[in-house]
Amino acid sequence: MHLQNPHHDGLIITLFIANHYVRKILVDGGSSMNIIQDDVLKNMNIPETEITPRSFVLVGFSDETKNTPADIKLPIYIEGVNSFQNFCVIDNLSCCNVRHPWIHEMKVVASTYHQCINLPTPWGVVKIESDQEEARNCYTSSMKPAARQTIA
Repeated sequence: MHLQNPHHDGLIITLFIANHYVRKILVDGGSSMNIIQDDVLKNMNIPETEITPRSFVLVGFSDETKNTPADIKLPIYIEGVNSFQNFCVIDNLSCCNVRHPWIHEMKVVASTYHQCINLPTPWGVVKIESDQEEARNCYTSSMKPAARQTIA
């Protein structure tokens, strides 16, 4: 499938989190917290005892608020680099399974123009390509249909 205007897509990647490959991860340098859906944790068979009840209020771009019931610390593995990250657990996160602002901590360089992230490792820089088709699907599914206006 040929995609036009790839430089306008969000960065959607797949990572190895807590011994599972997790798809539809939005690399969002503008987020202030790592977020994961509770359904993803259930699919990963993460025991509820690993989840810490803790409430956070998240404020979205359009000032909508969402309460998170819990958080969890999970290992992330990327091309030989391990990192433990705290995640806010949320019950609904549109089309993305995980949102990650961890890029700064791991010294990742994200490029929406090049549709990839570059991660420095002890063995050199690793390039992880964005899944543009998945990014388009996420964007399309998150758009609400416009309300029709009737002219009297």
